[in-house]
Amino acid sequence: MRITPSARTRFITVSLVAGLAASLTACGSLGGGGDDSGDDDATAEGDGVISFMHYYGEPHNVPLEAALDEFAAANDVEIDVRHVPFPDFNRTLQQAAAADELPDIALINAFDTQQMAEAEIIQDLSDRVEEWGEQDAYYPTSWQTTQVDGATYGIPHVADDYAVYYNADLLAAAGVEPPQTWEDMEEAAAALSQNGAKYGLAVSGREGAEGATGILLRALAAGGDLETFGDEAGVEALESFGRMVENGGLSEGFLTWSEDDAKNHFATGQAAMMINSATYVNILREEVPDLNWDVAPIPTDQTSRTFLSAENLTITEGSGDEDLAWDLITYLQQPDVLETYLPARNKLPARNDVPGAVEDPIRKKFADQLENAWAPEGQVATNSEEMLVLVQEALQATISGSASAADAAATAQVRIDEALAGS
Repeated sequence: MRITPSARTRFITVSLVAGLAASLTACGSLGGGGDDSGDDDATAEGDGVISFMHYYGEPHNVPLEAALDEFAAANDVEIDVRHVPFPDFNRTLQQAAAADELPDIALINAFDTQQMAEAEIIQDLSDRVEEWGEQDAYYPTSWQTTQVDGATYGIPHVADDYAVYYNADLLAAAGVEPPQTWEDMEEAAAALSQNGAKYGLAVSGREGAEGATGILLRALAAGGDLETFGDEAGVEALESFGRMVENGGLSEGFLTWSEDDAKNHFATGQAAMMINSATYVNILREEVPDLNWDVAPIPTDQTSRTFLSAENLTITEGSGDEDLAWDLITYLQQPDVLETYLPARNKLPARNDVPGAVEDPIRKKFADQLENAWAPEGQVATNSEEMLVLVQEALQATISGSASAADAAATAQVRIDEALAGS
């Protein structure tokens, strides 16, 4: 469906579900990669229509579509927006490539960049980036996610990372300071669970990759890595979370909690602290405007590392209008555009020259951590979701008592090595 500048505000994104391949064929081209024999299809010369595929559901799509609308109006072009739910996104993009139905632009998970580049779904943008000359404005970890074998395959779109949210009133009542080290965290969580809060700490531990974030942050602080989770740092991380469950600072029920669940426990005052991303800054302000809270950096052990969550803007190999697609991507990364877009999107800039987007002191604390953020690279990035699932399984085994921390970490390492060997 093509959206004119005047009509885009009335456009409702649609989700693709089972039977996608058939629906793609029935509905025609996504815009840039279809058969160029028809007058309405994009050609190698371009036809002024940009097809844009993303996975932002409501309400996150609203600021994105507003920015796209502004570009469309200013440049007298049409933007064909297609929403695909995140769990279906990569499969959909791969099917679109097989059907020669790729969009011009795909907004992808940053850690999938290598996979998409190796599958020849997205283009090498190195020459364009070299001419553009703004790559040095990006945080190093954010920029690294765009690199595959020394070439640039995307431009960072937004960034997010994790910090410790804390209820200032509950901490003050218990005489507890925001934890600076993981030893502090264990002690603070225990004290807070006995002084005004049901749980000292809330964090997602549920089945799947999401539930591995907290334990990975603990392993990173101990000097570890996702690729080597079975080493001493991974064991220490598992033992640390085990101690917090034993001392009451962390509910064993966290193994079923999503990040939204952790937010709910924090917002209602049941949890005095939570580990979560900058995504929840606006949400807390809107849902519980009277809650007195602040954030602190991820605690330190040998080091302090936060976990980067990011997305990249890419031009696909099926694009029929690469120059216009590039113009749209670079427009979305202009600092003045980001200063408006990012607060509404509830995310952080991937580049360090957008002060207006982090004037908020809370957001600045998240942004300051981006200088030292961790993100998987290479084959670890390609296999990161599977590897994070294995880490969560090690956490589950440790907390449930079905395996010791050492045995659970060792089992995870064997399977992590297998995943990397098979990639």
